[in-house]
Amino acid sequence: MAFGKRLQDEQYDRRVKSLIISAAISFFFIILLISLINTQVRDASVNIRLSDANSMREVVVLPPRGSIYDRNGEVLARNRPSYSISVLPYKLRNRDKVIESLCKIRDANGEAVFDSLELTRQFRRAAQRRFDPTRIKEDVSIDVVSIVEEHFMELPGIIVQTEARREYPFGTAAFHVVGYMGEIPENEFDTLRHQDYYWGDLMGRAGLERQYEQVMRGRCGREYLEVNAFGKNIRPISHIPRIEPVYGHDLYTTLDIKLQLVAAKAFPDSLRGAVVALDPRSGEVLVMFSNPSVDPNIFSAATSVRGRTWAQVASDRSLPLNNRAIQGTYPPGSTFKPLSGIAGLSTGKITRDSRMPVSCAGSFRLGSRVARCHRPAGHGSVNYIAAQQHSCNVYFYQLGLRLGDENINRYARMFALGQVTGIDLPSERMGYLSGERAYNERFASRGWRWTQGLVMDLAIGQQQIFTPLQLALMVGAMGNGKHVYRPALLKEERNKDGILVSQRRPVVISTLDVDSASLAINRESLAAAVKPGGTGWRSAVPGIVVGGKTGSAQNPHGSESHALFIACAPYDDPVISIAVVVENAGGGGAVAAPIAGEVLRYFFSQTADGKAVFDKYNPEGLRPPVVRRPPPLPVTAVEEPINNE
Repeated sequence: MAFGKRLQDEQYDRRVKSLIISAAISFFFIILLISLINTQVRDASVNIRLSDANSMREVVVLPPRGSIYDRNGEVLARNRPSYSISVLPYKLRNRDKVIESLCKIRDANGEAVFDSLELTRQFRRAAQRRFDPTRIKEDVSIDVVSIVEEHFMELPGIIVQTEARREYPFGTAAFHVVGYMGEIPENEFDTLRHQDYYWGDLMGRAGLERQYEQVMRGRCGREYLEVNAFGKNIRPISHIPRIEPVYGHDLYTTLDIKLQLVAAKAFPDSLRGAVVALDPRSGEVLVMFSNPSVDPNIFSAATSVRGRTWAQVASDRSLPLNNRAIQGTYPPGSTFKPLSGIAGLSTGKITRDSRMPVSCAGSFRLGSRVARCHRPAGHGSVNYIAAQQHSCNVYFYQLGLRLGDENINRYARMFALGQVTGIDLPSERMGYLSGERAYNERFASRGWRWTQGLVMDLAIGQQQIFTPLQLALMVGAMGNGKHVYRPALLKEERNKDGILVSQRRPVVISTLDVDSASLAINRESLAAAVKPGGTGWRSAVPGIVVGGKTGSAQNPHGSESHALFIACAPYDDPVISIAVVVENAGGGGAVAAPIAGEVLRYFFSQTADGKAVFDKYNPEGLRPPVVRRPPPLPVTAVEEPINNE
C-alpha cells in the first residue's frame, strides 16, 4: 500500500517536472518566434537596408542646374565643381577615433582642416538621419580630398562627394535679380523630401533662382554602387540599372548686364535706392539694380565663411537683402504730376495753354493751410507745359482741386499704379493709392478723416506710395500711349542642347483709355522738363529727345527727401523707360537725373536696339557721347530750385 502511494507520488512529480520543462521550452520558443517575426516581418525593410548597405549604396545623381544668361548671352549664374566631405552615420564604428583622425588632417598651409568641437556637433546632428550623408566640410581642396581617400581605412563612414556650386560672375551688380542658393532649412525638409530633394540639398532662396527653381533644378537620378566594409565605393552594380538625371533648363533673361553695370557704377555707393529700366513696348526689364547689395557668391562659400558674412548681412540696418526696385515703396513726389496732367487733359479740366486762377508766388492758400512751392520766389502765371517743365506745385495744387481724388485714381489704376504688376520675381509689393475711402479706412483708428486739402497733396504725389518698377511702367506707357505691359525678366527657356523650350510673349495688363491729343500734350511737357532750363536737363541725350520728370518726395524717416526721376526715350515712341529713386538724397534733378542720363546715353550709344533708334533720328551717323557721371553733389549743396527738384 505504501509502495503504491510512493509510486504515484513519483509519477506525479515527473509529470509536474515535465510540464515545467515543456512550459519553459515553449516560452523560449515563443520568444524566439516573436524575435523572428520582428526581424523578418516588422523590421524587414530596415534589416534588408542594413544588409544591402554592407555591400551596396544608393547614390543620388544630381542633375546640372541650369545657367542664367542675360539677353546677349553673358553668364549671370553658372555651376562650378566642388568637393565636400560627408559622414554616413550608420557606417561609423568608433566616432571618437574618427574625429581624432580627421583632426590630424592639414591643408596645404599646414592648418587643421577640421575642428573637434564642430565635428562632434555635426556628428550628433547627422545621427538623427542615419542613412543620409551629412556634410561636415564643404568646398574643400583636392589636396584634402586626396588625404581622405588615402586614409579611408581609418575613416569608416567618411565619404567624399562631388557636387556643383553656384557661381555669380557679376557679384553685387545683379544680386537682387539673380538671387542666390541656400541649404534647405531643417523645418522645410520633411515637406520637400517628397519633391526630389535630399538632406543637405540646396535650392533657390531669392530672385530668379527661387522663382524658377523647378525649371533650373531638373530631376535627380539614382545609381547603386558596390562598397567595401569601410564605405568606399568599388564599382556600379551591374544588375541594377542607373536612373539618369534630367538636366535643368537654362534661362535667358531680358537683362542687359552691361547696362546694369553702368547703372551700378553711376549709383552713389553710400546711398540707398533703385534703378529700373525696361522696354515699354513689351515689358522686358533691361536694368534692375538695388543698392545696397550683397555678393551672392558668399552663399556658395563654405559654411564657416558663409556664417560670418551672413551675420553681418542680417544685422545690417540698411537691409541689403531687400530688392528696393520691387519691394521699396516711396511717395512718387513730382514724378506723379504727369499722371495728374493726363487726368486733367483727358477730362477737359485743363488744356495745353490753361493757366490757373492763382499765379504761383511761392505758395497757395486753402483755408487756413498755406501749401508751398519748391521755388520760394514762385513761377508766376504758367501754362501746363511750363508748369511741368519747372515742376510748379501751385499749378498742380489747383489742378488737384479741380479733379478730385476719384478722377486722379481712375487714371492711376489705368497706368497700373498701386497694384502688383506680376513681374516674375518673388515678394513684389503693390504700393498704395490714397483717396477719401482708402484714407478714411487706413486711419480710422486714429480718427483722421479725408479733407479737401489732401487732394492737393495727392496731385503732386505726396499721399500715395509706389515701387520704382511701377514708376518705370507708368512713364513708358505715357510714351507708347497704348498699353501697359506686364514686366518680365525671363525671355527664353532652353534645354541643355540649346533647343528652345518656351519663349515669353508680351502680356498686356492695362489698356489706356486716353485720347491721342492729351497724350501728345503730355509728351511735350515731359520733353520740356529735360530741355535746358527744365528740372531734368542732366538726363539729356544728344540726338535723342528724352521725356522725363524729376521729383523730390517727403521722407518721414529721414531729414532729407527722396530724389526721384522718371524718363522715356525717344519721348514720342520710346524703346526704353527708366525710373531712379535715391533715398534721403535731396533733389531729383541733382542726384537721380544724372544716374538716368548715364544709363540712357550708354543705351543709345552702345546697345544694338539703342543704336538702331539713334541712327533713325540721326541719319548722319553721329554718336551720343558716353559721359562719366561726376561725383554727386553733397546733399547740403545750394543750387537754383528750378534745376534741383
